[in-house]
Amino acid sequence: MSERLIVDVHAHVGRTITSDIGQTVDEQVARMASSGIAQAILSVAAGGVQVDGIADTRRANDTVAAAVAAHPELFPVGLASVEVRHGAAGLVEVDRAFDELGLKGLAFHATFEGFSVDSAAFDAVLAATKGRRGLVLLHSTPDAKASPAKIAEVALRYPALEFIMGHPLFSDAQKEQAVEAVETAPNVHIDIAYQADPATTEFFVREAGADRVFFGSDAPFFPPADVIASVDAASIDDAARTAVLSGNAQRLIASLA
Repeated sequence: MSERLIVDVHAHVGRTITSDIGQTVDEQVARMASSGIAQAILSVAAGGVQVDGIADTRRANDTVAAAVAAHPELFPVGLASVEVRHGAAGLVEVDRAFDELGLKGLAFHATFEGFSVDSAAFDAVLAATKGRRGLVLLHSTPDAKASPAKIAEVALRYPALEFIMGHPLFSDAQKEQAVEAVETAPNVHIDIAYQADPATTEFFVREAGADRVFFGSDAPFFPPADVIASVDAASIDDAARTAVLSGNAQRLIASLA
């Protein structure tokens, strides 16, 4: 197969304490080079140390912003972490992330961060974006905390934000909900991270349309090369494969500029 552009919409730096999995920015740069990934949307690994509370969140966001500044050709978009459990005290970090750090959105993991997407506390964080154009990477869950159906309901209330559902593929019901979500909400999209089954890409391209499906890896929690190989092995046409691996992400990134 000829050389092509690959853009990863779901990559993390930092460390999740529940699994003790993580990586540095330099390790992510090396991982991209070894996997043939040209660009990545970078965010903090959820569930990190919070001994110092909001100060820990700020340091993590500073790390992402520094990576974007140091490697703009690799990381065209950085996403901030805002802990829902910090409540009103944490909302000021939304303004700092967008206005001072130059980050383009937010990333959340409802399970690791202990909230539900239909909660008032989460809604307050999204409301703090104040109509800004931005991206929200929201790890989808097969339970009620962050189901695709609930993500779609939230997304419809915030049309200025684009939502990527991270790996909504852990059950047949979750996959079906994800298809319904993109049909319901034009600002909701699917990433195929954290799996290596060609049938997954085939299903989402067929049912949701190739323009709503994005390559994501969930590095360092899953090997990017395995996801790429599964897309290459999927029975989809070349135009769809290009859209999934890079075209959709390039269009999204350009819309956030």
